[in-house]
Amino acid sequence: MAELITVRNIQKTFADNGGKISALADIDIAVAEGEFLVFVGPSGSGKSTLLRIMSGLDQEYNGELQYAEDLKRSEISFVFQQFALFPWLTVEENIGFGLAARNMPEKERREIIKKELNEFGLESFARVPPRDLSGGMKQRVGIARALATAPRVVFMDEPFSELDSFTADELRKELLTLWHARKMTIIMVTHIVEEAILLADRIAVLTPRPGRIEKIIKNDLPRPRVERSQDFYDLEDKITKIIRP
Repeated sequence: MAELITVRNIQKTFADNGGKISALADIDIAVAEGEFLVFVGPSGSGKSTLLRIMSGLDQEYNGELQYAEDLKRSEISFVFQQFALFPWLTVEENIGFGLAARNMPEKERREIIKKELNEFGLESFARVPPRDLSGGMKQRVGIARALATAPRVVFMDEPFSELDSFTADELRKELLTLWHARKMTIIMVTHIVEEAILLADRIAVLTPRPGRIEKIIKNDLPRPRVERSQDFYDLEDKITKIIRP
């Protein structure tokens, strides 16, 4: 598969009380079209910082970020950990925000919003403000908004960490179905090893600060993944030992 996003020798430092803290060092990785790549690592390893750099949200770094020639910035979406919905907009207005920003004709915009509402089971909540939604429903809206623009690449920063385990499990399954159906590339951060194994084609394990890629593991477990299989447990142990040797 063609390489869609490549980073080479990424370095990131933060100022701290007159000094500097190195957050990321010597990061090299390429992401293929259609791949589901997940970054895992201990807290403070720079996972979210790396995601923001790769998505173009953070442009203060050293090193090289390269997109494929035919990949446009408008084809990249981001799903945040904290939902990041606009509280003054309804569910349907939140989903259509990116479409409206692109001056899409109203009729076409309405059709896409309706499709996403149906896809995520949000039809009954179309005119409801975010404050009246559960955490799971809020994240459904966040994902629907990210996918409404038909992105080729979706970045996801611990999208299920604020949810209860049952809701998170349901949304993971829905996400995998959408990934297969829409043939998009997903680059995600999680601190949950089991989640990475359930979702990823490849798992990149970061070291404690400064974050470096300790190992990239190809996940060959057949889909759908069986959590209680011995192969699953073996891979979970392997990754956990890299994170916490």
